Amino acid sequence: MTAAEGWLSDVTFWVDGVPSGGAAPAPGGGSGSVPTGGQGFSLSTEEARRMLDSFKRIYNDLVGMEAESRQLLEMRAAAEDPASLHFHESAVGGIGRGAFFHGHEHLQKEITFFAELVARLEKALGLIADSDEDAKQQIGAAGGSVARENRGFLE
Repeated sequence: MTAAEGWLSDVTFWVDGVPSGGAAPAPGGGSGSVPTGGQGFSLSTEEARRMLDSFKRIYNDLVGMEAESRQLLEMRAAAEDPASLHFHESAVGGIGRGAFFHGHEHLQKEITFFAELVARLEKALGLIADSDEDAKQQIGAAGGSVARENRGFLE
């Protein structure tokens, strides 16, 4: 198991009562809210979509920063004098790892974090979309309203 799989393994995103990691709650289970004792975040579809958009923007920003930070790791000392060499060793690294390496490593961890958040929210929203599509097909099969017909009731 990788760190990305483990850090959110016991947390579920609930979108309109449907968990990100499983099926919808059993019928008659109440308002569709998170069961008591469940760990996770309960969101409406609109809230989940806003969060997903925000997390995707953050993820994309981090990916851009990570590419730029990689260039810092390739930086050379400005001169061969002791002050320049000492700064270069502290920032980029010499025998050990420098500050830029640790910053780059932290960005990679943040990217992993937000990639997992985005994947979890997309999965939760996908379950809602699948459930909505199933319901639409069932209503249509029963003679009710479907997208191409303008009937809002069952016959």
